[in-house]
Amino acid sequence: MFRLRLLPAQPLIKFNQQLPISNWAYPFHRDEDRHPDQLAAYATPKRAAVRRRAVYIHIPFCETICNFCPFYRGKYKSGLDIDQYLNALVAEMDLKRNIIGYYKVNAIFVGGGTPSLLSPPQIELLGQAIARNFDLNDLTEFTFEVEVKSVSPEKLQAMRAIGVNRVSFGVQTFSETYRALFSLDATEKQIREAAALVNSMFPYTNMDLLYGMAGQNLDQLHDDIAAAVRLKTRTIDVYPINNLAASRAMHVAVARAGLDLLPAATRLQFRVYIDELFQELGYAPISGYSYAISDETCKDRRVAVQHSPKFHYHDILYGHHDDEIIGYGSSALSQIPGFNLYNPANRQAYVTRIMEGGALPHISFGPVEAPERGIVFLPYRGVLEKRRVPWDEVPDETLVALRQAEDAELIVDQGNKYEITKVGWLFYVNLMYYLMPAPGKRWVSDKIERQQQAGRSSGNTDLTELIPLGV
Repeated sequence: MFRLRLLPAQPLIKFNQQLPISNWAYPFHRDEDRHPDQLAAYATPKRAAVRRRAVYIHIPFCETICNFCPFYRGKYKSGLDIDQYLNALVAEMDLKRNIIGYYKVNAIFVGGGTPSLLSPPQIELLGQAIARNFDLNDLTEFTFEVEVKSVSPEKLQAMRAIGVNRVSFGVQTFSETYRALFSLDATEKQIREAAALVNSMFPYTNMDLLYGMAGQNLDQLHDDIAAAVRLKTRTIDVYPINNLAASRAMHVAVARAGLDLLPAATRLQFRVYIDELFQELGYAPISGYSYAISDETCKDRRVAVQHSPKFHYHDILYGHHDDEIIGYGSSALSQIPGFNLYNPANRQAYVTRIMEGGALPHISFGPVEAPERGIVFLPYRGVLEKRRVPWDEVPDETLVALRQAEDAELIVDQGNKYEITKVGWLFYVNLMYYLMPAPGKRWVSDKIERQQQAGRSSGNTDLTELIPLGV
């Protein structure tokens, strides 16, 4: 198990090590939890108590394969490939509606891959299937991921016509060195033009930025943030590269370039620097790694995490025991109270299972109970409303860890809720791990070990010796 220790007496460095920064789909399951009945999850009486529901739709095609990306995707070949896949995706929606009914959805996220490879007619077909299969009366957020090379006014207009109100795109870095290293081939001109276009057509836009790449220095980090702010998206996700989850091809490219992975202590100092720089530029954190223009609550910097604007899909995905995610498409995950359901990652296997077998494509695992889920994700969301937690069912070890986190000033009790502190926000991934009961910690530790055995490294994880960076 990862030997993470809390250092409560330290003013800033609250843990001895830094876990690879990742957001896990908690709760986890074991192989022995596999359930033989595919329909059992949909029949569980706990679904009647679901308070919020999000839908995830996966489009597994890319023009360019970025070697740092951990998500399942494949090289785009032709519109016929997308047609075949989209037909299966729509068939899965129809099949599930016939089984579990027409249900209310609060947030939709179309991700990938590169969803903007869909043509306007394909986007319209997807929108028709969504309208036919879900009750959208309570829908507050509909996100579509795009890639700057494949975006166009016609595609964005088709997205807007089907109800999309949030568009997100990845830049990752403006550095030509790192763009070449990661196989990012869009030009800066294409990035600027795409940003201006989506900003002109949608009320909520977001861009992704990486940091902590092998060999990165503060000047490069500063330049990336300054360039990101100039794009004027409503929010900016600034997340550290997860070296353990990246492909081996990235590690080979890094080694060939003669670059060393940054130690965790340096990456933590980068995180402090990022926060200071963003706040000087008038931004505040809104979740574990997202920033938005500061509102009045954060002008004096006393609030660790600002709660507006909210990314509703992530707020549900990293939510409570009575939140539900229903996934569609290859590799998609569904989390129904007490169950985890996984669609096959292989695109052709997914299509064949649905179009030829006429069967639900997922493998079921359950029961997977996690009354502590809301507590575990408190560090990412920044706030936990106490009324959302079934306290009498929460494992004792999580309750003990919660009290220890409060004593260490990582969180603060505000009466009817817990809130993250500035220091707690710096260590949100460590704190999520710390709040898990032992089976969850073992799952994360085993995953890290398997990634290391596969030839991947995260660099030095020690936090006990910080080298001053002048931040």
